[in-house]
Amino acid sequence: MRELADYDPFRTVLAASEDQIEQQRHMEYVCRFLVHTYIPYNVKLDVQEFIDDGIVTLASAGEIREAGHTFRSTFDLLAQAYGPNALRRIVNGNPAGRVGLAAFECIAVGIGRNINHVLNKPNPLQFVQSRIERLWQNPIVEQFFTAGLRGTVRIQRTVPYGTRWFAQ
Repeated sequence: MRELADYDPFRTVLAASEDQIEQQRHMEYVCRFLVHTYIPYNVKLDVQEFIDDGIVTLASAGEIREAGHTFRSTFDLLAQAYGPNALRRIVNGNPAGRVGLAAFECIAVGIGRNINHVLNKPNPLQFVQSRIERLWQNPIVEQFFTAGLRGTVRIQRTVPYGTRWFAQ
């Protein structure tokens, strides 16, 4: 996981501050990516319990080759597509705000869950760019950023939506 957290394209896309790196925020995002990509959300658990249980399940399975490929391929595409703006909302044609969990879950996990489909497109980079641009134009996405939205509810919206969005 440390190797993935230090992967340059991931660090570029995450655009984490030095304080966030010091607080191990990038490690948290690696865990979230892997768990949300490979383990269906258990609505009986709160988000942190789900992430904790999920990372133990993945570690116990011992399959790191596929997970590493999925992670690197996803963040390679995102870094090439938009660099540090890949997970920022696009407002009036310009990236805005900070990288948040909703965008991470919808875009990064959505691509990760569909990585083979995406890589088999005639132009994977163009596909990712197009889907991200169109994602932010879709009014339903605003529901992912509602103030006070609990993480458990958000995940039930963002991950399935992103999975469907990048499966097209």
